[in-house]
Amino acid sequence: MCRLKNYKCIFVFLCLLLMVTGCSRNTTEVDMKKEAPNSTVEQTQYPKIIHHLEGSTTIDKKPERIATPYISFVDYLAVLGVFPIAGQGIGTIQRNFPYLNELIKDHTIIDLGQEVDIEKVLAVKPDLIIAADDMSDKYEQLSKIAPTVILPQAGDWRETLMQIGEIVGAEEKVREVLVDFDEKTARYKQELSKYSNETVLFTMYQGKEKFVTWDIERFEPFYNGLGLKPVPEAEKGGTISLEGLGKLNPDHIFVVNNWQTPIAGGVEKDLEHSAVWSSLNAVKNKQVYYLDDPSLPGPLALAKIKGIEDIYNALK
Repeated sequence: MCRLKNYKCIFVFLCLLLMVTGCSRNTTEVDMKKEAPNSTVEQTQYPKIIHHLEGSTTIDKKPERIATPYISFVDYLAVLGVFPIAGQGIGTIQRNFPYLNELIKDHTIIDLGQEVDIEKVLAVKPDLIIAADDMSDKYEQLSKIAPTVILPQAGDWRETLMQIGEIVGAEEKVREVLVDFDEKTARYKQELSKYSNETVLFTMYQGKEKFVTWDIERFEPFYNGLGLKPVPEAEKGGTISLEGLGKLNPDHIFVVNNWQTPIAGGVEKDLEHSAVWSSLNAVKNKQVYYLDDPSLPGPLALAKIKGIEDIYNALK
């Protein structure tokens, strides 16, 4: 009887050992559609299955030659210290986006151009393609070149950073970036609390006394994160005239660099003789701030990381 019990114990032990061994060989599954943005689960092991907008993709090993035909994902990868072999709009980044260019300048990244075609992606021989949903119709073609993951073009920046971090095995770096961002945001918010009742507007000057504003959601890390007060009538975004800006009359104005259609001398030079411009509270109180990097309104991680620094330094 005692011997029988010993046999049973040995059998149970062997079963458990087989279960553990079997689990260690399993492919890791990561659901890009269900993974929580604040997940702390480590998923660095490969192979792993990535569930994304166009289905499921198996990545057999840590990717070394990533191609991304979406300019924003160059940003997310660079923030994580991962540099693609090829990306969309590298020339545009070098000419117009100083913060991102600073991160990638010492790395050779083939420019896929603004209009990416399949042949360009094929030519760089990637082992992984991270594309946005504007290329969903080319998913099958891309998948024949290399394992392909399709992510939203303009998802929540924190969630996108975590998704890309899980794909490339940089989860720990993601956590470091977000913890640093949250700590700085909390500290800056406390220091900027003296401005909590003063309205802040982000805009871009188009020339001919026209301004562009954006939906408030684009600036959530700044308004909510830093405790800034939006202009109630401008929360939906759109194009407004100088007279319309005069009616809004914000206490602080951040003017984002118009890199696509630059205005000689900028808004300050163009409107220096305008009575309406000169009458604005922000202008009279010298609370108009100019942001050289135009990425702030975009769905980019670096825009948020550098944005809190720029805004804090302007207001402090």
